[in-house]
Amino acid sequence: MNQISPEIAGMQRNIDNIEIRPLAAALGAELRGVNVAAGVNDTQMAAVLDALHTHGVIVLRDQHLTPQEQVAFCKRLGPMRVSFMTEVSVPDAPELTIVSNIVKDGKPIGLVDAGALWHTDGSYLPQPDMYTVLHAIQIPQRDNVALGDTCFMSTAAVYENLPADIREKIHNAQGVHSLSYHIQRKIEGNFKAPPAKDTKPDVLHPAVIEHPVTKRKGIYLTEGHTKAIHGLPDDESRQLLDNIASFATQTKFLYRHKWREGDLLIWDNIGTQHLAITDYGNMPRRLHRAGISSPFNIFMQH
Repeated sequence: MNQISPEIAGMQRNIDNIEIRPLAAALGAELRGVNVAAGVNDTQMAAVLDALHTHGVIVLRDQHLTPQEQVAFCKRLGPMRVSFMTEVSVPDAPELTIVSNIVKDGKPIGLVDAGALWHTDGSYLPQPDMYTVLHAIQIPQRDNVALGDTCFMSTAAVYENLPADIREKIHNAQGVHSLSYHIQRKIEGNFKAPPAKDTKPDVLHPAVIEHPVTKRKGIYLTEGHTKAIHGLPDDESRQLLDNIASFATQTKFLYRHKWREGDLLIWDNIGTQHLAITDYGNMPRRLHRAGISSPFNIFMQH
């Protein structure tokens, strides 16, 4: 599948009464005509998945769901992964993790600074998630403008546009993905580290992976979780990672999502990276996150 061009991105499509409206050139689309609470038939679900793989991240607006309705929909996408951070799971819905700065009985009810560095969910696991589904429950606003945007990057568009010398360096390389490194980066950046004991060993993943559905190659090196390029001297590894991170955040590779309450945002966790904008201070914010396991064995085991 080729990179989405600005011309294609500006076109709307309709599949089974679902209107698909692209939001940016590299990735992002809004789907209209889907009512998750009322039920999604197989044809509609196929259209949702097709749009997801085509655009990387999709939003279904005005989906005011119970946790159980969100779980039921997510299970249509694939097996759900129950987070090991059980202390911030949604009551009676352990498949969902609370992302929130709301404080109750002296401590936050959820992950406070989730996503504050560019990353892909669970890359520090041997088998990272295939998709992520985030449901907006409470979104802060200032002067009627929503805060706490989430930015997304197309890893395929980045890879396809990397300078040839960098592509050559990472072609057969492996990245060291580390939860302990992630926690340290959060601490150094004055963000809240996740409430998890650092008991997970580092893992190796290919620096470049082929998407199992789209077949596009994309970078799999992130600011938030990739500690090093395996086998390279520390200074060379850090310089290469910094160069890639700087190149990857160009506007032409990005989509910035402006949240509304009721948004059901779904992204392809293999083909994208994301970054949360923490510009809302103590204003209350709450979302429910689900991780969908990958049915594909696309990660090398070491």
